[in-house]
Amino acid sequence: AANKRSTFICLIETADGVKNIDGIAGLDGVDCLWVGHFDLSVSLGIPGDFAHPTFTAAMAKIVAAAKKHNKSLGRLVPNVAQGHDFYAQGFDFICYSGDVWVLHDAMADAVSKIRAGCQ
Repeated sequence: AANKRSTFICLIETADGVKNIDGIAGLDGVDCLWVGHFDLSVSLGIPGDFAHPTFTAAMAKIVAAAKKHNKSLGRLVPNVAQGHDFYAQGFDFICYSGDVWVLHDAMADAVSKIRAGCQ
């Protein structure tokens, strides 16, 4: 980082970002590589297919660059199990859920309870 009070996070969400990941991760002052997983999958031509070999290869390249250059790795996860899985892969900056998921889960739970009470 530029100083002790700031953190510099590079968002990696394109095929070009993956292609240049070693150079990005090697920059002085970069603290974290953050994977924008959905946008990355779109850029790779496989929207939402996170199990596709092209996507998993891109992720492996990002993880390797972070380890090589001693950078933190971050991403959003939709559930606790994925949080654990990505931590085991070397991600140490994990953001749980997002506004759309939180709203969906709350609404689904409420609708389910209303339906159950109307039987």
